[in-house]
Amino acid sequence: MATFEPFSLNPLVLNGLHRMGITTPTPIQEASLPASLELRDVVGLAPTGTGKTLAYTIPLAQRLLENPPPKRKGRPVDPAKRLRTLVLCPVRELAQQVAEEARTLFKGSVLRSKAVYGKSALRPQRDAIESGVDLLVGTPGRLRELIDCGSLSLAHVRQVVVDEADRMLDMGFLPQVRFLLNRIPDERQMMFFSATMPAPIAELAAQFLRVPFRAEISANTTVSHVGQSSIHVSDSVKVPVVLALTKGANRRGVIVFSRTRRRAGWVATALRRNDLSVGLVHGNRSQAQRQNAIERFSSGDLAILVATDVAARGLHIPAIKTVINYDLPVSIEEYVHRVGRAAHGGGVGDAFTLVSPREEDHWKRFRSVSGTRVQRVDPPDYESWMRPVDLERIARARDGAKALRKLELRKSHTGKQAAKSRSPHQKSSSAAPASAPGDDRAQAAKAALDGRKKKSSKKKKKDDPKFGARGNATRRLSKQRPIKRGQSPGSGVRPSK
Repeated sequence: MATFEPFSLNPLVLNGLHRMGITTPTPIQEASLPASLELRDVVGLAPTGTGKTLAYTIPLAQRLLENPPPKRKGRPVDPAKRLRTLVLCPVRELAQQVAEEARTLFKGSVLRSKAVYGKSALRPQRDAIESGVDLLVGTPGRLRELIDCGSLSLAHVRQVVVDEADRMLDMGFLPQVRFLLNRIPDERQMMFFSATMPAPIAELAAQFLRVPFRAEISANTTVSHVGQSSIHVSDSVKVPVVLALTKGANRRGVIVFSRTRRRAGWVATALRRNDLSVGLVHGNRSQAQRQNAIERFSSGDLAILVATDVAARGLHIPAIKTVINYDLPVSIEEYVHRVGRAAHGGGVGDAFTLVSPREEDHWKRFRSVSGTRVQRVDPPDYESWMRPVDLERIARARDGAKALRKLELRKSHTGKQAAKSRSPHQKSSSAAPASAPGDDRAQAAKAALDGRKKKSSKKKKKDDPKFGARGNATRRLSKQRPIKRGQSPGSGVRPSK
């Protein structure tokens, strides 16, 4: 069995690992640690839940302990010179989690870590940086804000990590990443870690890395300990299906992913109306609300967490046992991250994907590249969880469809009977049959009715109240003839031009 002994780690780092209950490296750690400890640039690709965070925090801690900041006799260390390591994360929750894991690893040493992120007070974060930190974890937007206000300097940073690299290098994050890298010395070590790395994003990453070592452990695939199933239902019954999968099956530790913030709110409200304890996490929630929901869900106080893809990346919540994809994500990479949340703390998890008819083509592409077999299962008994008004609507639709089928069968049967009853002479006759007197009367009545409709429509147009009194008067004046040249206009007569 592999251990950390061959890597010659600092005793303080080994003590931190033992404190966390970690004695053997995971495959991604075993593959990337030799290169990262030699200060080489690294690209690490592995499924979620395989220990990527420790794969880069271990070499960061080792390097920080080997190269302490310069001390000044009788004075504290300069905060700008103390900051030597930077970790970029796409979302606040991931930044908090990385900083907390580093803090646990650093315990017993002089190293300090801090997370900075947006939608929270700026002053406490400025004070923490000015008091001195060794490892700073942050989102690009808040880091740039701290640089612009003069509270942060990256002049002495020597190690940079981009976590969830594919998201960080997306078109929305790329300008901010470039802005930060331009303020870091060129003599630096860079590490990119993620569960997925599409080819276009890999080309962008190649611009930042110098001959990187690539450590890849089953990248772009979902984890094998999660059983994946798809349920094909219409969009209108997805909420009852979610209720059947959660409350009907007495499941707890369920995270429901929605595509938009509005739909996440709808799902959370529907679940709460059925007496379920639900937390909500999306981009419009404040940091305090998001953190409170995650903490209550992690502790077991909440049975279900409804979230957008903001919670799909990097969050290590052992309480998650089941993932329900209420909506399909935009890309296969997001699907891999979503499914990877299940059983993140170990054990076996389940992932259910609800596929509506309009998502069928999108789902076929996902299934072809997911890397594991996704079983199609029948939907659970969800009608008992539907509202009475929805049941009535479905019953009416079923009755209408049944009546339509009966009518079509009756018409088809009548047509066949009429075809059989026609004589051979009638079938071979090519001349058009003469109209009966009854048909003439019917045509005359129809013509008279059409005439009355035309007259009534003209009358309505003339007396249409939408013009108003002044509008009708204007219409009347516009119809009067103009006077001849040299004549004086009278009442209600408009002059010629």
